[in-house]
Amino acid sequence: MGDYGDAFNAAVAAELRGQRAKQRITIDELVRRTGYAKSTVLNYLNGHRDIPLSALAELCRALDVSYRAIADRAEQALNGE
Repeated sequence: MGDYGDAFNAAVAAELRGQRAKQRITIDELVRRTGYAKSTVLNYLNGHRDIPLSALAELCRALDVSYRAIADRAEQALNGE
């Protein structure tokens, strides 16, 4: 992935972490809601692994937030807005 792609993935991960914290959802609860392995969820949220679109959709569903909102906020963060 290129520099922008890496930065965007990191920004999306940060937005997902923020949404999880805002809702006070534990990692274990997010694992339960998504069905993903705990290590996978942690790798996505910590930016250690690229988040596939299907996983982003599943994480957003589990957090009750639209993937568009997450992507828009990530893009705004990258653009300094």
